[in-house]
Amino acid sequence: MKLTRLSLAATLSLCVLAVPSNAQSRQAGRDTSVASVTVGPRDDGNWFVRYSFDAPQPVYALAHSQTGYRSATWSPETEGVRLGRLDGVDVIVMDEPVGVIEFSIIPLTGQLPNDPTPFVTFAGGGIAVHDAQFELVGFKDIASVEALDGDLGALSSDTLAMTLTVEAEGPVLTSAAVSEDTLSAPVQDQYVYIGEGEYASKDGFSFLADPYLPEWLSSGLPGAVEGFLGTLESRWGAELERDISVIVAYKGAQARGLSLEGSVLGSQIMLELGGQGFSNRNSDALAYLHWYTIRELVGLFQTRNGVVLGGPEAAWIHDGFANSIAYQLIASDMDAPDGFLSSVYQNAFEDCVTTLEGGSLETALERGASSGPYACGDFIALATDGYLKQRNLFGFWDGLSDWAARSSDHVIDKQVYFTSLQLMGATPRQRERIRAIVEDELSQPRRALRDLLQDAGLEPQFTANGQFRSMEWPDYSGE
Repeated sequence: MKLTRLSLAATLSLCVLAVPSNAQSRQAGRDTSVASVTVGPRDDGNWFVRYSFDAPQPVYALAHSQTGYRSATWSPETEGVRLGRLDGVDVIVMDEPVGVIEFSIIPLTGQLPNDPTPFVTFAGGGIAVHDAQFELVGFKDIASVEALDGDLGALSSDTLAMTLTVEAEGPVLTSAAVSEDTLSAPVQDQYVYIGEGEYASKDGFSFLADPYLPEWLSSGLPGAVEGFLGTLESRWGAELERDISVIVAYKGAQARGLSLEGSVLGSQIMLELGGQGFSNRNSDALAYLHWYTIRELVGLFQTRNGVVLGGPEAAWIHDGFANSIAYQLIASDMDAPDGFLSSVYQNAFEDCVTTLEGGSLETALERGASSGPYACGDFIALATDGYLKQRNLFGFWDGLSDWAARSSDHVIDKQVYFTSLQLMGATPRQRERIRAIVEDELSQPRRALRDLLQDAGLEPQFTANGQFRSMEWPDYSGE
């Protein structure tokens, strides 16, 4: 199945900020002030972004700025205000603190590698605005930003309390409110939708579909999501802490093949799909969409109990486990699951080997190997399942979450993973096999991956030329 990806809507570039001569080296203290941001389309096709502060600071960092696209797409409209990059962070600097600043921006509608799509377009003419893209962290000076060495994660609790107001002609809505032309809501990591679509209330979630989404998808997907949620709640033995919302943006059928991207937010999933493969009823396309949807839903269950998923170096943990669970649950409803699983894992094995040939697994995203954490992490999840006496990935993730909740930052990283693995009975030799794949630059990655699966009791089978063929699959259908 050939998949296509949408490209970024603007070329990314960087600029360097000059450090004010009177900057003093101080650590950033917690900023308890509040702010508001108002956004909307301008007559020239750009959008305006207007910040208002009750206690303005001279320096602000954009809380979500891993990609650096704003240097190419945001232009200050307020005198004495500059925006640029500092140690991999988008930073706003004012000559003097002022209460209101404004930017003219080109709305970025393409997917980002590490953040949700800022503006999601719909074939039906609507657009969804991700509220958290505007979140700020205030600083007393540039030196306080420099002291972070590009790591804003440590200051996630210092993000300013903020209200987003969207001004646009026509209906503006969230899953909780709807208004005409203007809507204000607290920034809480969600999309604000502008358009003619409507949320439909379902059991445990609300569903908004692009009005142009093909009928065979719009009529069947809500019921499928409801079933997936029920299955995951049954396997985990607990419901999500609050209802969620699911948005499906249709990109049209112009592109060949299938295009499917998604974002998992605090209590919301955004699916962006399109391509000729979704135009008419297609069992392969439907299976792909269902697997992808389950994988995104798993992400919501993974962050229950207040835990936080680790950064790019730990993506193999949450992405890999979500990938594995999604494949097994999709296969459990098939008449011939072994053929399906053999096919997808043959590709995953080669993908993982290619990733490890380029370096350690924990550097995969840094090297641009975006599918590596899914592929290799999936095999690590299966090996983890094999090493544990109870063979229950859902139970293992609960243990992982419990241990992360004991830490100061509640982050699920590799230290939490290996500690949990040890506490649940994995031997030092077993842990070492997984650690080598995560951290080492392997001279024989194909052999290391094969030996891991064999050691975990998964009985992998290979062709004469070393290609993965099959193995002993776990059964999550009755857990």
